[in-house]
Amino acid sequence: MRMSTVHHRDVAAAMKLALSGALDGRIVNLTDDAPTSLYELAALVGATMPSSSEPLANPWHLHVDGSLARRLGFTPRVRTVYQAAEQRWL
Repeated sequence: MRMSTVHHRDVAAAMKLALSGALDGRIVNLTDDAPTSLYELAALVGATMPSSSEPLANPWHLHVDGSLARRLGFTPRVRTVYQAAEQRWL
């Protein structure tokens, strides 16, 4: 299962954008550039998970469309969880 994520630094940047008025009257989804699997997240923190071959009931669960936020000026500074890990921002 993959999920959309966003770094807390980008949440803070989006809050500044919202306070500027750029998001007025809109509900927007924030997301980084690459959905990440639970297995990848576990591996990044040194944990493991048992694998499963069971099909996903809803493969799009936990995915969000961040295109409106991008059109309104949001750009993630931390583009992936791998960048966050590499720069020790986890």
